[in-house]
Amino acid sequence: MKALLLAALFVVCAHFNKSAASEHPVESLVNWEDFLSRHDPLWEQLPRQWNEGAFVGNGQLGMMVYATLKDNRIDFHLGRQDVTDHRKAPDRKTSMGVPGASVLWDHPRLDIGRMALRPAGRIQDGTMRMHLWNAEITGSVVTDLGELKIRAYTPRDRMVQIIEVVSSEKTPDGKPALWKWDFLPGNPMSPRAQVFPDQAKKSNYVTNPNPVAGETAGVKTCVQPLLAGGDYATAWQEKKRADAHASTLFIATANEIPAAGASAAAAVKEVKEAAELPAVDVLTAHRGWWHAFYPESFLTIPDARLEAFYWIQIYKFASASREGGPAVDLFGPWFRVSQWPGIWWNLNIQLTYWPAYAGNRLALGTNYLDVVDRHFDDLLKGFIQAPTLGDFAWAMHNYWWQLRFAGDWKGVNDRWLPKAKAVLAGYLPRLRKNPEGRLELTEMGSPEYNGFKTYPNTNYNLHLLRWLLNALLEADARSGKPADPAAAEWKRILGELIPCPADENGLRIASNQPIDMSHRHFSHLLGLYPLYQLDPDSAADRELVVKSVLHWHRIGGGKALAGYSYTGGASLYASLGMGNEAHGMLRDFLTGNIGISELLPNTMYVESGGRNPVIETPLSGASATMDLLLQSWGGKIRIFPAMPAAWKDAAFDKLRAMDGFVVSAIRKNGNTQWVAITSEAGEPCRIHVPDWRMAPRAEGTRKHQLRPGKRPGEFEIDLRKGESVLLFPGRATGGASVQALPIAPGDRNLYGVKKGRHLKKTQAWPEVPLPD
Repeated sequence: MKALLLAALFVVCAHFNKSAASEHPVESLVNWEDFLSRHDPLWEQLPRQWNEGAFVGNGQLGMMVYATLKDNRIDFHLGRQDVTDHRKAPDRKTSMGVPGASVLWDHPRLDIGRMALRPAGRIQDGTMRMHLWNAEITGSVVTDLGELKIRAYTPRDRMVQIIEVVSSEKTPDGKPALWKWDFLPGNPMSPRAQVFPDQAKKSNYVTNPNPVAGETAGVKTCVQPLLAGGDYATAWQEKKRADAHASTLFIATANEIPAAGASAAAAVKEVKEAAELPAVDVLTAHRGWWHAFYPESFLTIPDARLEAFYWIQIYKFASASREGGPAVDLFGPWFRVSQWPGIWWNLNIQLTYWPAYAGNRLALGTNYLDVVDRHFDDLLKGFIQAPTLGDFAWAMHNYWWQLRFAGDWKGVNDRWLPKAKAVLAGYLPRLRKNPEGRLELTEMGSPEYNGFKTYPNTNYNLHLLRWLLNALLEADARSGKPADPAAAEWKRILGELIPCPADENGLRIASNQPIDMSHRHFSHLLGLYPLYQLDPDSAADRELVVKSVLHWHRIGGGKALAGYSYTGGASLYASLGMGNEAHGMLRDFLTGNIGISELLPNTMYVESGGRNPVIETPLSGASATMDLLLQSWGGKIRIFPAMPAAWKDAAFDKLRAMDGFVVSAIRKNGNTQWVAITSEAGEPCRIHVPDWRMAPRAEGTRKHQLRPGKRPGEFEIDLRKGESVLLFPGRATGGASVQALPIAPGDRNLYGVKKGRHLKKTQAWPEVPLPD
């Protein structure tokens, strides 16, 4: 009887058998240019510092654009993610004990420099717009002699950056007044040496030599030699137009390490090739990539500020990451002096890549797997005996998600499984049996609690160890091979591990350490999100996690919380189905109520009094936004699992669920109107739609396609690889389409600097000038 009732619940309106990419049964009515333009950051006044700047990037190169009024110039601050120093610490450790992170001498990012646009007249003010759809910046710079119009972009398919200038500046007697370009090279000193000069002196740090200016075939160059060997170089050429009132500047930065003396030639080649092409061809190819990128997935929600923030993060993520490029560090392809000039493994790189998974942007996550593959042995060597082993175990969870969201079990077994076993080998010697016969962990770290002190039985490591063992067992079961000889031992360890240390306030840091002070990191809560070793469907686990999150955010008045405490809190609450609380966390994050950190007008994010930019937190905010709309844990695809009560309408198209499912859905007036699913891998398809109940009729369902789940709104669909299905509740039938929700005129272009809203002071570490 239950199966008959369930069959009456859904009308299966379409079933397809062609390729997944061509047959997802949803029509997009989104006018992408119009939709994204309503969220373009808009500067009603010129940005006056990095923290206010407009930015472009192609996943390797980038520019941050802002005015430096005291020197009457517009700065185009250049960055390239793989421009780093190459000196290593003798013991390969850092001040945080995190192998692979950057310190004074261990692969820190270096400052390439700025292209400075100097108008003929004195800058009065101006405007800028960051066009998301076209991935370019346009602006107007008003001087006492006229106006300069600019356009800047970083072509996706070329290692070059382009700035166009058109000027109406005139001298008092009516003659054209010409602007000029200067290249201001950056200081090749480690940023940490600039931030911590006493530490630099103590460690006998030696700065790289000064850069060397030159010219090759009419292209100007600046070569930066490195003490570790090799160099990097920037080349530029201005191409004047016939009327002399306009020009295009082409800039390339090349890094040919380990080769010495090759970077200048490579940069010159990039500049000349781009300059010789018709400008429209370069621009068209660039825009074409972005215009194909955005529609890979879509969401629209009835919160204009959060919707705008989400789409700016998708733009930012694509500007910072590319297939075949370097892994995204804390800066992305931009640069500013900071005490954290590289990759950090205890939260930062993990959160950075979260938008790739549910966001259906897996191509942008492949470089993460590349860096782990390429450097696995070195990383493992550094982590395996360190108290920070959990950081690398967490890094392997991102690796797992990348492959699981793709439905790629072959990749899991060929690539992830051997690495996971190697990480597990680091945990096994740390296990000890207590008098009750349960397994405990020796002292290890719980990121950043009490100055990186170590504790026995940290929840951070217990959760990660449980996930690692369960994932190994799942991968082994899906390998198509006889059971791994170690599988029985994995099961034994799982069965004998002690429970998570907890008290009246919820999860503790460790057996001997409660949460007794304000603390920004949610390391002790990873067992719920993102690891799901605690079950949100379990009443006991729910109660434990809810009081844990409340205590974590309330203790000490939350004075030590950071932005990611709020984005992480949002994902934790969303996992529990607590949409109001999750949305409240995100609203607090967007409106600046975020403790020791700051979300900037351009959606960049800084800590330590505005001095240290870190990219991961805003990107994790985008991921948390998706958690309200779609989740896929516990073997189920969960549709609108954490909707705030005020959100009666919402839609998403082609978001991604684990096991290779592409999913779309619409909610109107508080009810889910339809759900579309495409299976790219043929994995079991189980779905939960909380507001769907029994309905009288079903049509178009092939035999045995639907089976009941344990709860109302849960069911299993027999969906084969390459097939798609469109589901409606009740008697509803018809097609499925998505379009943007309307927004009020006052909710357009909320980001950027508005009139009278400049940041009060320049928030940055003082930059050490180049020595004479």
